[in-house]
Amino acid sequence: MLDSFLRHVTKDSYGPVRLEGHERSRFLIHRFQDHFSVLNWGKMPDSLTGRGRISSLVFSVLNSRYGDPASWKQYLRSPEALTFRKSGASLSQGGSVSSVLNALADTLPVQSNFAGAVTENTFKSSDQSTVLVREALVRDPGILFAGDNWYPVGEYFEEVRIPQSLVMGRVTHDFGAWRSHSGPKRLPFEIECHFVLNRASVDSLNIHAISIPKTASLRMLQEGATFDFPLMELILSPDPCERKIGFTEALAITGFTPERLQELFLQAAWIAAWTRHQTRPFRLHSVRLRFGLDAGGATVLLDAFEPDDLMLEEQGTWIHPGALLGYYSKTSWYEGVIRARRQASEFGLTDWKRLCVEPAPLLDPAVKTGFETGYRGLERMVRGKV
Repeated sequence: MLDSFLRHVTKDSYGPVRLEGHERSRFLIHRFQDHFSVLNWGKMPDSLTGRGRISSLVFSVLNSRYGDPASWKQYLRSPEALTFRKSGASLSQGGSVSSVLNALADTLPVQSNFAGAVTENTFKSSDQSTVLVREALVRDPGILFAGDNWYPVGEYFEEVRIPQSLVMGRVTHDFGAWRSHSGPKRLPFEIECHFVLNRASVDSLNIHAISIPKTASLRMLQEGATFDFPLMELILSPDPCERKIGFTEALAITGFTPERLQELFLQAAWIAAWTRHQTRPFRLHSVRLRFGLDAGGATVLLDAFEPDDLMLEEQGTWIHPGALLGYYSKTSWYEGVIRARRQASEFGLTDWKRLCVEPAPLLDPAVKTGFETGYRGLERMVRGKV
């Protein structure tokens, strides 16, 4: 029977199950929820109507199109792709970015762990079995979501637990466990690609963990700054205090060569640029991408294109929960969260929420309605591409 295997605030993953013809691999079935999280608080007291269903639609359709060579062929011939290439060539890297960027274009798309989607009936019947029939998977975006709810399916890549130790009272991590782990695994960091800097991204940006285009400077890292080639940021995902790392530490963590890490970043830049092209007329401010390594060590894109990973805006209407910070920042709860996280970071504590005494407040009804309207707009945008 299916068990809740990985439980997050906005997505439950069930499994692992086997797929006929892929008995050696493990797969997860995802179910998105209407709830959201802000500042990694966890489940907020509100929910957004239709958010789970629309998130599933966005995830499945964009992943299906991502794996379709025709969608990449169309994008690579577009004026947007030409502008992206020119911006990449302008980076101060002695010309290496331009040559590698063009070489990688011939290898796109990067392998993905997305296997397809199943109907609600298949999801329920899988509860009596640990094997999925291959014919139950649907990948063609032309027929996706003709019926009721669908549930995306993805190959499972293990998130290796990083041992924590105390050094002089401060938390540190031993990434040797990650390097020695064999089999499919997640990289222990994420890459966030920024095309537009908004207030939330500026406040959280770590200048020691970003790539800065030649045409930019630290003085340009302010609200409203835009980039044709994304400004990319490393984010250490397993760290409970959200400590952000730099490129040198990423090399030490993974054992990658500098050339391998550069290739990963340029692959992420291509995927981010394709995502921006696919999500118009929304304006893509940023996209967060996760990667893993398969059993042979090849790069695999993992669980991409969840709406929570896409900072999208259309004529002032947002759909990303991070944009709710503008509302929450005016509350005493927000001040308490920021203070608790700062204290936890200073003293090496892992459970910063225990330092908060005030519960999360409800959304203003007008704010809630605005976000639900934004999600419906996102649904119309995605349906228009199938």
